[in-house]
Amino acid sequence: MKQPEMTLEQFCERFNVTPKRRPWSGQDLADFCEVSLRTVEGWRQTGEGPTFFSPKGTRRVWYAERDVLAWMASGEKRSTSENVAA
Repeated sequence: MKQPEMTLEQFCERFNVTPKRRPWSGQDLADFCEVSLRTVEGWRQTGEGPTFFSPKGTRRVWYAERDVLAWMASGEKRSTSENVAA
């Protein structure tokens, strides 16, 4: 039986995260997930990471904090044999 997806509020409570309501850079995401910036770039290339924004005419990439936290919450699993929610 599939468990209902965790809400953003439940995720923040469980991980003691207080949203700051500001855009995140790729480095912010890497720091939060404790991975390298190259890993974050890989997620972006393969579509595995959270949605992102890249304003027209720039090379900058920004993540909406709410999207990052919702993406993290979507990965809740009960066992290693369970697929992550899509």
